[in-house]
Amino acid sequence: MQGITVIIEHLESCLNRWILSEYSYVARLFRRDLVFTNVKDPRHRRALSELGKVVEKSVTEVLSNRDDVLVLDPWADQPLRCEDLGKVRYVVIGGIMGDNPPKRRTSTHISSKMPRAFKRSLGPWQFTIAGAAYVLKEVILGKELELIEVTKGIRIPLRLGRGIEGEIELPYAFPTVNGRPVLPEDYLKIVAEGMLLYEQRLLRGDEDVCYESA
Repeated sequence: MQGITVIIEHLESCLNRWILSEYSYVARLFRRDLVFTNVKDPRHRRALSELGKVVEKSVTEVLSNRDDVLVLDPWADQPLRCEDLGKVRYVVIGGIMGDNPPKRRTSTHISSKMPRAFKRSLGPWQFTIAGAAYVLKEVILGKELELIEVTKGIRIPLRLGRGIEGEIELPYAFPTVNGRPVLPEDYLKIVAEGMLLYEQRLLRGDEDVCYESA
């Protein structure tokens, strides 16, 4: 199998600690074989340049006419197989913090604009960016999807102060090893803190509700 370059099409207006933890995890998995596309904001380009190559244009512009591209799309008709990766040089992951219910943004913003690309799902699941990258890595290494253990949804306890507790439910699928979901470092803490700050900014009516990294 030829070397695979992983492309993350950056589709979020915020670049916060949550999404950076996802991107950083992908960078650790694929090291020099990672490219971020559609990075319009100069601040985002500076931050992401520490994780991989950064391209301002969309992947739908840069690779639109190539037939050696595979898009990981949850709404694709066919699941990813090991043999698919022998046909392509690039695999595209949507840089999307998934919605519940899903809004099919990968299909709308990427797949529909790349008619020559292969489209494959990771089964009947909506993974996080990091989760999708982990599953892709396992398939590259020869493990078919049906052999990869998956956990559907995890809950994160929250301490809101003054004895008040709550929880956040993440409705995504997470690849699992030895009964434990595969997560970026400090992921649960980052998500919990980010959600609290996001809610506080919404309540204050802040115009910019992004949980920025700096």
